[in-house]
Amino acid sequence: MNRRYSAQIGRYLLVFALVVVAVAALYPLLFTVVSSLKTQTGFARDPLGLPSGITFDNYVEAFKRMNMPRLLLNSIITTVGGLVLSVLAAMLVAYTVTKLRFRGGKLVFLFIIVTLTIPSQAIIYPLYQTVLDLGMSGEYQGLILAYAAFGLPLGTYQLAGYFQQVPDELIEAARVDGAGHFTILFRLLAPIATPALAALAIFNFVWMWNDLLLPLVIMGGSDSKTLMVGVSLLSGQYDVSVPLVSAGLIVALLPVLIIYLVFQRQLISGALAGSGK
Repeated sequence: MNRRYSAQIGRYLLVFALVVVAVAALYPLLFTVVSSLKTQTGFARDPLGLPSGITFDNYVEAFKRMNMPRLLLNSIITTVGGLVLSVLAAMLVAYTVTKLRFRGGKLVFLFIIVTLTIPSQAIIYPLYQTVLDLGMSGEYQGLILAYAAFGLPLGTYQLAGYFQQVPDELIEAARVDGAGHFTILFRLLAPIATPALAALAIFNFVWMWNDLLLPLVIMGGSDSKTLMVGVSLLSGQYDVSVPLVSAGLIVALLPVLIIYLVFQRQLISGALAGSGK
């Protein structure tokens, strides 16, 4: 009886903890949505309360100020380009360090993984100087290459765990049958690592789309700036309209929410499969 009572208490405590975590995670999004429906006067009068009257003027104003179609196109180009390049690079590097036997392969893999511990802020100036020297400042390709570079370590680490599970005998059999490296990678290893590839693609899409630091440094105020940079420019130097910025954030977050809702099964399955490796 005591065990059953203790189990019930533990279950209630777990549910309570999960509810607290859920509220803490969802409240900022709920606050942003509610704030975007208020007027500036209504927000100043009651920042945390519900709007006395719903208005969509903030969304209209955000569309006018941000040139939404151009910013949306810029974000799509840079995010998709960085996503594809980072996943392809991670696949190639993971295959090289796990299935191609060469001297120093483990050292190369360790060096790549160690870069995960380096904060992006620590190398932002050398990165900007490199992009500037290459003549890619304010250009799509500069931001795409930066995204691929920052996404390479985690992608390599995640895919290497899957590739290591494939027996070397299977790789050798494919080579005997005349398969080259690209055939082995894309027709043998890639299908096996589909859960990891899906989870990696979704994760990269979310952080690349929401990232502000790299686009702000590389793109600046050029015509190729991303949607998140456009949202950050909604706030003035001396006056910040929280409802207007909230409306811009909601518009910018909609693609991420849609992607997550559509592909949440792939993300969960990839995470669970990775934890079982």
